Amino acid sequence: MIRNSLHIKLLLSSLLVIALIMGFAVYALYLGHVEEQSQKASARMQENLAKIFSSTKSSESDAKDLERISLNAADRDLDTLICQANGKQIWSSLHLPDVLRAKATICRDLMKYLRGKDLDYFFKKHTIENGESYYIYSLRFIRNPGNGTTAFYVVMIDSAKRYHAEARAYLYQTIRQALLAYLLLAGLLLLTTYWSLGSLRTIAHQIDDIRAGDRDAISNEFERELAPLTDSINQLLENERQQTQRYQHALNDLAHSLKTRLALIQMTTQESALGRDIHDNINEQILTMDQMIQYQLRRAVTGRQRLASKGTEPVPLIEKLLASLTKVYRHKKLQTQFQFDDDALFHGEQGDLMELMGNLLDNACKFAISEVKVTVHRHLDRLRIEVEDDGPGIDPAKSEQIFQRGVRADSSPGQGIGLAVVTEIVHSYGGQIRVDESPLGGARFTLDLP
Repeated sequence: MIRNSLHIKLLLSSLLVIALIMGFAVYALYLGHVEEQSQKASARMQENLAKIFSSTKSSESDAKDLERISLNAADRDLDTLICQANGKQIWSSLHLPDVLRAKATICRDLMKYLRGKDLDYFFKKHTIENGESYYIYSLRFIRNPGNGTTAFYVVMIDSAKRYHAEARAYLYQTIRQALLAYLLLAGLLLLTTYWSLGSLRTIAHQIDDIRAGDRDAISNEFERELAPLTDSINQLLENERQQTQRYQHALNDLAHSLKTRLALIQMTTQESALGRDIHDNINEQILTMDQMIQYQLRRAVTGRQRLASKGTEPVPLIEKLLASLTKVYRHKKLQTQFQFDDDALFHGEQGDLMELMGNLLDNACKFAISEVKVTVHRHLDRLRIEVEDDGPGIDPAKSEQIFQRGVRADSSPGQGIGLAVVTEIVHSYGGQIRVDESPLGGARFTLDLP
């Protein structure tokens, strides 16, 4: 269905591009929000640092002021430590379980880590072995307690859980909003692609009108991108009209020439001293040839779909053909069987049925040894015609090839177009034709026609 619909292809390709763009946009927004959460954690720690230092006396020489910082001065939701560079813990306000468990050695561990960075300011998210993530903030400052310069570090640790939870909530909300927007865009694209392809639908309708004979050409009132298509179709239609006209002229000339010769033959038979039966037989064949010429002429000019199809009774026509072919192949002394339903009716042109049965019966009589059988009956609201013979049959390997133009199942003289013509006529009516082995021993051709 996708392969056969331009509308679906355009819609799906557009939706795929939009889905990719929205996916990248959602991911970019999520990364931006995660970064915003990190900045939020950093700002909170800086605010906590300002509270701590504002609660102490501004003295660069007295390090004991750091030990006297009130616990109420620090943010209680942040684990805060003041460590000396040698790993000694000066002050702390701790509550996180992982930090409390490492309280005894935390300053030494932090100093080893921070001295390797050699940074006055440090902020990073760190994940420990158990999978928990923490934001770590560090600020290095110098005090001179009287016996030399000493470096101190204010270290703050905050759990990243709530920041991660907020980021996930933001991600889920963004995804829901993106899906809603995607559905709205899908509906909009459905309408816009349907509107954009309106010209193609109009062209299809105009082609249907041309096929029905209500138009001669496609209108030029379309978008410039479709101009090459409409111009090519109109040129093709014009070429087809010119070719049809050439065919018509050629067939008119052929029909005129043949009708003249047939008239001469008919006059000759009337003047010749022929028996009454022979005379009637020749006139009947001349009349049949004339009808076939007129039928082929109309079919070539107008096309089979435009021929009148009031219906044809197949039984009289087949009986006439069998009688004629029995005379043609009288040296074989063929026995013919004809079984039929009285209400059988072919919903098509008489010339088509004559072309069908003429080719099939002629082949059956040609290859039959002594017997030909024809069956005409109704089968599931369709007309089924079976033509059988007791001849050599057809090789199953060639059962499909023999319906192709120019292919013969034997080495007898001929162009190999009879069965191809039969196949074309059957398919033009939406019917089916197949060949298999007959109970008589030869081939059995089965036609299923509407």
